[in-house]
Amino acid sequence: MVETWDAQKERSNPFLLKFICKFALNMPRSIARLWLWPISLYFLCFSPTSRAASADYLRRNPKTSSDIFSIYKHIYTFASVILDRVYFITGKFDKFSISYDLDPEALAALEDKSGAVFLGAHIGSFEAMRCLALKQADLELKILMYRDHNAMITRVLDELNSDIAGSVINISDQNALFQAQEVIENGSVVGLLGDRGVPGEKMTRCSLFGGEVDIPSGPFSIALILGVPIIVVFATYVGGNRYHITLTKLSEAVMAPRNERDALIRNLTDDYVVQIETVLKRYPYNWFNFYDYWGAL
Repeated sequence: MVETWDAQKERSNPFLLKFICKFALNMPRSIARLWLWPISLYFLCFSPTSRAASADYLRRNPKTSSDIFSIYKHIYTFASVILDRVYFITGKFDKFSISYDLDPEALAALEDKSGAVFLGAHIGSFEAMRCLALKQADLELKILMYRDHNAMITRVLDELNSDIAGSVINISDQNALFQAQEVIENGSVVGLLGDRGVPGEKMTRCSLFGGEVDIPSGPFSIALILGVPIIVVFATYVGGNRYHITLTKLSEAVMAPRNERDALIRNLTDDYVVQIETVLKRYPYNWFNFYDYWGAL
């Protein structure tokens, strides 16, 4: 039986997490990063699911190999981004060198103040998007996510900055979509990750790195129902203290009638997956779906 991402048990230790957070905030980042070596080695040795999922992905990406050193580098990159969440959440953006590749059409859509959907994936750091919000000084951003998944680490990070916690809309809430609609109607932006769905959710089957995957239709439906553009955002970890943020307009603001949505969602999903492949060929170790994503294990 294929294990879905939401069925994975959290392996976090809240006491260790709090200690590492406090340590990271009171020591130079270079010292805090020393923790990443043993933590990454632990998951390499004692998390067979993560190890197998990493190897499966690395085999599929033409820019990588799936040897043990590449798997370790993949896990280490993920650990680096998790640690950096502590700094991004607490507003310590000055610790990083951020480069940008911003599509002028996407920027124009944001300046229009008619609302938009930011569509990311489990690639790089979604938290680093807050740097983009700072760059676009008047950009208001709400994140739509499953707060109950990895609840321990979410609680620990929430304690670092309650304002950040308040910028999250929990998808599990019954009124989540109404909250998202209100944000967009106020001319602000809703951000969400579109590469994972849950059982029972409407999906679109696509080809990613030569394998069939199911991409949730929900993010595209939201944009088409509310008539706002979709902007794809990736904040990839480049190494050291460097991140690279790309912003690309995926679709125009179109309020599509119900009988036209399926065809539009099909096309938008295919375009979205192409963008995922493109960014992962450039930054291959930024893929952070450590479960049987292709259903092949």
